[in-house]
Amino acid sequence: AVAWLGPIAKASPTARPPMEPRPTSYGSFREPSSTSASSPAPSASSPSRCCHTRPSLRAAAATALALALAFGTFTRENLRQSPAVLEQHGTDALFRVMEHPQKPSEVWGENAAAPYPTGAWWLNLVLSPVRAVAPLPYTVVPGEDGFQICYPMTKGLYKKKKDMLIQLFSAQIAVSHSSGDYGQFTIDHHDALSVHVKAETTAGSYTGMLLRGSPFVTITFDGETPMLWSYDPIDSLTETVTHTKIHFKTGETWLVYSFPKLSWKVTAAGADSTRSEVHPVHKMSSFKGFIRIAAATDKDAVETLDRYSPVVPITADVTYKAEPESDEADLEYRFSTVDLGRGSGTSPEQSLAVIDKMKSCQQQQSNCDLSSQEAFAHVLSNKEGGGQNYSSELLMLAAGHHVDGMISPKPGIRSKTLGYKCMKGQLHEIVGNTWTMKIPLPEAPWRGQEAIPEQLKPYILQSLKHDVKSLTDSWDIYNYTKQAARKARLALIADELGEEDILNEALTNLYNSLTPWLTGTKIDNQLVYDSVWGGIVTSAGLSNPLTDFGNGFYNDHHFQYGYLIYAAAVLLKYDYKDFSSEYGDKIMAIAMDYANYPATGDESKSHVPGMNVMGNSPLFPIARHKDFWDYHSWASGIFVMDDSKSQESSSEAVNAYYGIALLGDATQDPKLRQWGRLLLGMELNGAHRYWHMPTWRSVYPDDHFRSHRMVGMVSATRAAYFTWFGDLPEYVHCVNMMPFTPITPLLLPRDYIKQEYPVLATSLSRPDPPIKEAWRSLVYMALAIIDPPKAWEKLQTVTELDNGLSLTNALYFAATMARGPKGEKGGQDIPAPTKKLDPPLNSWQCQGYPLCATSFNGTAWSCCFNPGGCCTANPIPCCKGPTKAPTQNPTAPPLAPATPGALPAPGTPGTPATPGAAPAPGAPAAPAAPAAPVVVPGGAAPQAPPPPPPPSP
Repeated sequence: AVAWLGPIAKASPTARPPMEPRPTSYGSFREPSSTSASSPAPSASSPSRCCHTRPSLRAAAATALALALAFGTFTRENLRQSPAVLEQHGTDALFRVMEHPQKPSEVWGENAAAPYPTGAWWLNLVLSPVRAVAPLPYTVVPGEDGFQICYPMTKGLYKKKKDMLIQLFSAQIAVSHSSGDYGQFTIDHHDALSVHVKAETTAGSYTGMLLRGSPFVTITFDGETPMLWSYDPIDSLTETVTHTKIHFKTGETWLVYSFPKLSWKVTAAGADSTRSEVHPVHKMSSFKGFIRIAAATDKDAVETLDRYSPVVPITADVTYKAEPESDEADLEYRFSTVDLGRGSGTSPEQSLAVIDKMKSCQQQQSNCDLSSQEAFAHVLSNKEGGGQNYSSELLMLAAGHHVDGMISPKPGIRSKTLGYKCMKGQLHEIVGNTWTMKIPLPEAPWRGQEAIPEQLKPYILQSLKHDVKSLTDSWDIYNYTKQAARKARLALIADELGEEDILNEALTNLYNSLTPWLTGTKIDNQLVYDSVWGGIVTSAGLSNPLTDFGNGFYNDHHFQYGYLIYAAAVLLKYDYKDFSSEYGDKIMAIAMDYANYPATGDESKSHVPGMNVMGNSPLFPIARHKDFWDYHSWASGIFVMDDSKSQESSSEAVNAYYGIALLGDATQDPKLRQWGRLLLGMELNGAHRYWHMPTWRSVYPDDHFRSHRMVGMVSATRAAYFTWFGDLPEYVHCVNMMPFTPITPLLLPRDYIKQEYPVLATSLSRPDPPIKEAWRSLVYMALAIIDPPKAWEKLQTVTELDNGLSLTNALYFAATMARGPKGEKGGQDIPAPTKKLDPPLNSWQCQGYPLCATSFNGTAWSCCFNPGGCCTANPIPCCKGPTKAPTQNPTAPPLAPATPGALPAPGTPGTPATPGAAPAPGAPAAPAAPAAPVVVPGGAAPQAPPPPPPPSP
């Protein structure tokens, strides 16, 4: 599924050749598969569909990975999966292949193989210990005692605290077994919107089919006998024709639907048990059928749930369509269903057989002829035999971000909603098996929204001449690539100013900064291909889950590689030193690690000259971090998390996909460009809705929480006004603003910043602890959006900048924001300065600090992990001489051991809070012992309090 393409046409510094009209981009978000050259291409009139699911990757990826392991390198030939071209193995290596120390658990199932979806919303299921996942509106924990289910928006579980909104977990109701002995559960199927969890017992099995946005939790039984239980005492159990209603003394009411219909009774659970148990009235040795559970949010919801309960979603296919030059894309969800209604003509047992056949076809990559008489796909109308009270259409729930762009079907089924809510706010009823949403595709500009005012050009040029000399050096991939992206901004600004000599110098520096990671000559840390999970990681990150902020364990790849891809896109734009031929394959491999795109049917017709484009590559999951139901990404990797999945820096996620769009533009690949714009548009939507809290829009119900105007961290079951490294306002706000680039005005609209900035600005006058200078620089960057003249002045008073920001880019941003966003009034011109830049820039070679001495190994010593050997004088001085390790002020906190390629554990003394740097999400955090977790009923995920801020360095 990979095409070999010819050389990139070199572009001039000021223009690139116009793109020819290209075919429409289509894609399916099912996992990629190997496709023969003779396979028919999809029709150009409709999006392609691929029925290959996770198990189908086994054959597709095994050959390439085995060959890569055999030869010890990850090559462009591996990517094409052709054994013949490996005759010259070792001469064209991209990345060294290594094995991850943490192996996937047996829960993945026997058919699972790399690449694994390390960013999936349900990843808690396959990690140990198992914690809750959030298909929404419910949270679910599977295990030996069955599927524990919670509707966490219930009073008492949804907590509003000063700086956090959190959903606790309690096993309000559970579906379990009563016949055989429990064995284990495994992942039986997964796709973009669903996961099936199969529990094996000695008597049979039962499978939980968890789909995003379903008002029901569905469990199929195949030979086992069902039972229900809860830690809450039961007040009453009522049988009706359609359902069983269980009302608990806590006030909650749950509806139980069974196909075929079962009657239930409350049974004593034993003297030593605290559980209430419910068993079928008639004793049975086995059961083949469906159990569906739903929380009755109000009495009016029962009739609607009854009507739509027989139509069960099984799997979901997500597709997209984007014309080459279009500014919008169609995103489509297609749900496959079975109809269990009394008039459907299909028994529940027959429906189970259909589901098994569907999964078998998908695993074998064969075409599945699942006709309507087998009750597959949706049934257009009820057949004779009753069932007039049932609908043959699917009922699902959509979040606000779906509804805003939904073309069909129209949301809502009655004047009053069902009342379901989740952390993302009110959920809306959608009836129909196919959803279509319009996604705006934002522009991905290289330059600021306005031209640099003429009167400011000399001052930006003065700064540029000094900043272009700055160094780039860091032991960790995050800070290194962040600084490389800073250099890329200097090159683009030099081009815009028409300074060809400075442009070439900037490109030279950028090239020299980036290539050590691409050539493997950065001895202390290298990029390698992990054949166990399927991804590009750092060698240091494989040895320690805390190193590189969890990169080796698949945290933050889009943040870290997003900076790298942005920098590489600039080199490719100018094809500096024939960068495309030398490093194009490696750059595309890194891009596909976090933004692998789905099959579009025309991989053999790619228009990118000179590069081996790896779209639909079987060596990486599709869009590793992106959640196509939530629209935004999850940053956490293969770490167990009490709140399921989380992301802190919405702005760095935006930057990641902005980089992909620029990469497509630089390589003249409209398909990649549109794919990047789609991911970018979805991420912007998520940031605006779930991180930003202006008065006119917020999904969070607490007035005090909304008054913060910015969410620091969004999780599946939590929204918090703190970060992984502290809770100061500048941490929370600025980590969701950086980096400042031409895409920033779309992320941070002026009307929003007018409300947000007064909250952020309180950090400037805080006496204890006073704001650090690097953070002050970012606060003034936010000020530039609403008051560019004032920001222009303030930015020149800062003595240290964030390590991803140069003074040149800071002044450029203020200058190009002066007239305000296009179509918006209120912009302010910056008058021509009357004096030279203050302070003088001869000390800015290290962003405000002098160069450090040379370390004992002859290289610039990265004191305090600041960039480029740049060190503050206090509290930790520079290295002393060429043969000594760093010395330190005896009154300063001790330095962590300087292990090449490894950062000290986050929060350890001596580690400063670098803007944007965070400990590995989900990893053992924190310098101080956290408070005891809140243990909730059901033995499920304890909810830990937020980590405390780190000590001052």
